[in-house]
Amino acid sequence: VAEDLIVVFLGLEVMSVSVYVLAGINRRSIYSAEAALKYFLIGAFASGFLLYGIALVYGATGNTNLQLIGAQLAGGAPPLMARLGLGLLLIGFGFKVAAVPFHMWAPDVYDGSPTPVTGLMATGVKTAGFIALVRLLLEAFPTADSVWQPVIAVLAIATMIVGNLVALSQRSVKRMLAYSSVAHAGYLLAAIWTGTRFGASAVMLYLLAYGLTTL
Repeated sequence: VAEDLIVVFLGLEVMSVSVYVLAGINRRSIYSAEAALKYFLIGAFASGFLLYGIALVYGATGNTNLQLIGAQLAGGAPPLMARLGLGLLLIGFGFKVAAVPFHMWAPDVYDGSPTPVTGLMATGVKTAGFIALVRLLLEAFPTADSVWQPVIAVLAIATMIVGNLVALSQRSVKRMLAYSSVAHAGYLLAAIWTGTRFGASAVMLYLLAYGLTTL
């Protein structure tokens, strides 16, 4: 289990590179190639936010270990650099879990990818992103909940509303699955919004149930 932001970043990126390849594995399909390219470009963009956020958090605390960051920030309000780093990390994870308004890539990528890969992206990739996000917030930034809880609340509400409403108008099963996945990301963000271990446990159980039913 990763206890360091660098290890978390490397784990997410190794997983993402594998999924980029899987999305474009059907080389005879232009839609598969388009999905892989879009996923790669957006994924690289999100990775930049994550890496810059990690750099700012390191600059503010002198650590990349999650528990040591939490201990460093336990004394009071986090400094401006740490808050900026947290904001960039939330943007990066917003892309990874397809939360509104960072979900734009999901419909096209889900629709163009082979069906088994679409199922993997809707379950395994999203699970990894949420687990990393929960650990970041509850281990590294538990005392900064007044900073991140309002942001998570807005993301959760917007993601649930947009995901469900837009899913109703879809005629493609894969695009409907994409927006359904977006809506479910909103439900999971609502559990994280509580900022408690109970909310984190609810996220884990929901991910398990959603993964089993989707696959």
